[in-house]
Amino acid sequence: MHAKGTLEQVVQSAIQRGFTIYGLSEHMPRYRPDQLYPEESHLTTQDLERMYDQFLQEAVRLQQKYKDQICLLIGLETEYFGPESIEYVRNLRQPYRQTLFGPTDTSSSTTTATATATTLTTAGTVPPPITLPQVQYIVGSLHHIHGIPLDFSQELYLEALEKVGHGSWQVLFREYFDAQFQMLQGLQPEVVGHLDLVRIFFSAINGCHHHQGKDQNKSQEQHEQETARQNQNKLTPDLWELVRRNVDYVVGYGGLFELNSRAWKKGLADAYPQRDILEHILSKGGRITLSDDSHGPDDVGMFYNPNLKAYLEQMKIDQVYYLAPNDSEDIYTEHASQGAKVNESFQHVHVRSIPLASLKFYEN
Repeated sequence: MHAKGTLEQVVQSAIQRGFTIYGLSEHMPRYRPDQLYPEESHLTTQDLERMYDQFLQEAVRLQQKYKDQICLLIGLETEYFGPESIEYVRNLRQPYRQTLFGPTDTSSSTTTATATATTLTTAGTVPPPITLPQVQYIVGSLHHIHGIPLDFSQELYLEALEKVGHGSWQVLFREYFDAQFQMLQGLQPEVVGHLDLVRIFFSAINGCHHHQGKDQNKSQEQHEQETARQNQNKLTPDLWELVRRNVDYVVGYGGLFELNSRAWKKGLADAYPQRDILEHILSKGGRITLSDDSHGPDDVGMFYNPNLKAYLEQMKIDQVYYLAPNDSEDIYTEHASQGAKVNESFQHVHVRSIPLASLKFYEN
């Protein structure tokens, strides 16, 4: 319900802004009424399933329509509420999965629930089953702890702190990283999404600020940025043990870690993951892919500007990794001439890399 525009407008924006490969990864449908967000009180879990199936139909239509202009990958972003979520995602990844919800009405399909539901309730008859496209990759993300969403609002975040963490942010973080590890083990996602999302409203927790004396050689702005970074990055040794375990597991099976620029829109000091975890990922040979976490056409390539390039250079990232379809090679000749190479394959995609120097960033 917080998305904007249509999926086709997102694709058109990606083409206009110079993307050659772009992943479309809608959130998987949640499957219990108590998993709905406050803004979804008028919806049912069947509505979410219907919208997700329509997303897949629309994504494959756009994949074909714009295949001469951009390579679109079709994926999903996970939710995790417990072990049952693993089986649910596996079922969504099954080939030749069918839907009874009918074809997408492309004249009015949007990313909003109300418009999508309307196109599906006016037919009056049950359409024949439609075979859905194969999901090519998943983004392994965690947004809830014990069913409470962490990133919807500061109020719900603090509710999770009290109900799950019993007032202790260390306990809340431990629950998050342990649940994340269960998700990683069960799904081995091709891309790991915002690995430290649990830090999103960290500054709202009383007593969690770790100020240091101001360096007189730093400007006030630099000092404030550094203080914010310290506040968001302070992890205890016990939590670091869990982070290292999760990172090492992903590195071991070859998953990519997204560098998610939406964190800047949320006011965090760095893109997800914050730089302390990013430094550890890089020290272990982890591979970074770029993500704008777009929720509409205006967000495509969000913050993909000289500041992002400077941050990548500061972190000594000289190669960026991305996914490409297993069944297509010829459209990557331009990237290959710039130094792109095949690294390894998952079931439906393989991993390629390209030098940072070959990427083009926006002026602002």
